[in-house]
Amino acid sequence: MLRIVMYLKRLIPVYWLTMLVLVLLSVSSLANSAEQVVLQLKWKHQFQFAGFYAAQKQGYFAEEGLDVEIREIDQSHSPISTVLNGEAQYGVADSSLVLERLKGEPLVIVAALFQHSPLVLLTLESSNILSPLELKGKRVMYRKNTDDAVLVAMFHELGLKDSEHTQLAQTFKEEALLDGTADAISAYSTNQPYYFQLRDIPINIISPANYGIDFYGDMLFVREDYLLENKEQVLAFRRATLKGWAYAISHQQEIVQWMIDELGVEKEPSHLLYEAERTARLIQSEMVELGYFSVNRLSRIATIYKELGLAPKDGEISGIDYVDYYRESNDGKHWLSVIGVGLLIFAALALVLWVINLRLKAEVSIRTNELENASQDRDDYLGLIDRYVMAATFNEDGHFEKVSAAFCQITGYTQEELLNQHYKFLWAPEMHLQQQLTKLDADSEGETYSGEMLYLSKSGQDVWVDCEVVINRNSNNTLKGFTVVYVDITDKKKIEVLSVTDTLTGLANRRHLDESIYGCLDVANRYGRTFSIVLFDLDHFKQVNDTYGHLIGDQILKIIGSILRQNTRNVDLSGRWGGEEFLLICPETEVNAAATLAELLRTIIVQYEFPGASRQTCSFGVAQWVQGDSSETLLSRADKALYAAKDQGRNRVVIG
Repeated sequence: MLRIVMYLKRLIPVYWLTMLVLVLLSVSSLANSAEQVVLQLKWKHQFQFAGFYAAQKQGYFAEEGLDVEIREIDQSHSPISTVLNGEAQYGVADSSLVLERLKGEPLVIVAALFQHSPLVLLTLESSNILSPLELKGKRVMYRKNTDDAVLVAMFHELGLKDSEHTQLAQTFKEEALLDGTADAISAYSTNQPYYFQLRDIPINIISPANYGIDFYGDMLFVREDYLLENKEQVLAFRRATLKGWAYAISHQQEIVQWMIDELGVEKEPSHLLYEAERTARLIQSEMVELGYFSVNRLSRIATIYKELGLAPKDGEISGIDYVDYYRESNDGKHWLSVIGVGLLIFAALALVLWVINLRLKAEVSIRTNELENASQDRDDYLGLIDRYVMAATFNEDGHFEKVSAAFCQITGYTQEELLNQHYKFLWAPEMHLQQQLTKLDADSEGETYSGEMLYLSKSGQDVWVDCEVVINRNSNNTLKGFTVVYVDITDKKKIEVLSVTDTLTGLANRRHLDESIYGCLDVANRYGRTFSIVLFDLDHFKQVNDTYGHLIGDQILKIIGSILRQNTRNVDLSGRWGGEEFLLICPETEVNAAATLAELLRTIIVQYEFPGASRQTCSFGVAQWVQGDSSETLLSRADKALYAAKDQGRNRVVIG
């Protein structure tokens, strides 16, 4: 090594060493100067944007070399138009980003901050408007063609036409409900309900999520050409933002006080804390990785836009995911100083290796045949594993690094399509909601994890796998990634489904419903997450069988099953409790929302023309879990509410 150093001293003149030092100092100076950028919010300062405030307050932006100006909304321009015209480099918008991409606007989503949209409709409890279907002939206040996608999609899903209600321009004044200006107003579930709660005014909340419309809420985005020119900066902004959100969620009171002191937010601390708690629910950081979004879910949102006629049928969202722009890890840009030093080091190493190579040449020649034979055996062995063993290796961030041909075959994706994707890329929607796989603990040593996972193949088919996860570590015990070996259990799962399925309706059978109630009770008692049940049956169903025969009766039960599947969420479980009696289990749902869903089902059933029989009605009993409830006490309250509905004249919903 000493000889190499002496050689380099003779090779590099003092002049060039001096120039190299100056270049490196210049590079260091440039690296230390903060880049000035503008973030355009979609509304005024409130906890909805707390992650950005925390990133600024805690110095996370500064650590990434960014000087960020955070701007409130200018009512004359949307955040999207502000970013498109270059007045801001970053913006916050909702799922309307998908619509604009379908229309050809070069917008790229960098992170989804809210996993669910906070936009809902509010009505006064005294109005008895509990569902969107009851808005026919009513005045509804919301921003037309701006931040209204989730509402329009809900209207479309339930068949409520524009001509069937009057749309009022949004005044952002809650008094519009109280003075009779509007029958329903759009609002954020994280904010406006506090106004009515503070004044002890009972309201109804009509949430699109209860009708199967689940869009993303706030998302961070940039213009495509800006991302291409500032790849590292965009990643730095994303890192600082997500770090800020993690801090804001765990330090809500501190951030609220900072907003009041530094931003001059005029809301009461109690109001901001109310908003903070409900914002955390929509972000779901304990269940979903901060900033995560699914392109498959964006595609479903795009489909809804096309069905609504808001986007061209041939519109595409390809390019909307920021990850697509980082697949080529080497962008060819290197500092001139790094190249110069690298070449010098390479020349020195090449000289050393050439000398060593002369000595080893003879030995290499002798062992060549041995290595070739061993290599062939190894290749044959690895080829067999690749073809017949389903396995994948991920880096420490959870992105695919290697994947076997057998795994590609079962998922329908090629190796190129999977590499660099996050492991959640293949998750079916149910996986994101239930988080069935044990979360990896980066601080544990030598542990393995196993569990069942539901994937969605490229063709859209369910693929169930039993996986064994092994953590990979470096020599210094830091997390390197993990390797997963899979076993296809799809057929086994199909058999399991048959064992818990009612053969007539295709819904869950009594056994499955019992097990699910016990599971919900366990989660509720452990984490305090409430849930509700809806118990209902057909009115006078014995007369149907006596009058029209059991074949017609069975057909009616099948149709009821179809109505339940089409009008409930993926997380809800509907099943046949027995005879003409049905049970619906609604996780993470309060009793009023469950009653709203029951009212929707009641309305659909009473309007349905059943073939070969007269119109049918149903009576509904709704109950919500409370602390101390058992399966028996919860079901008893729902059952009593059901019989109360019958005593009151049938064809109605009663809360127990």
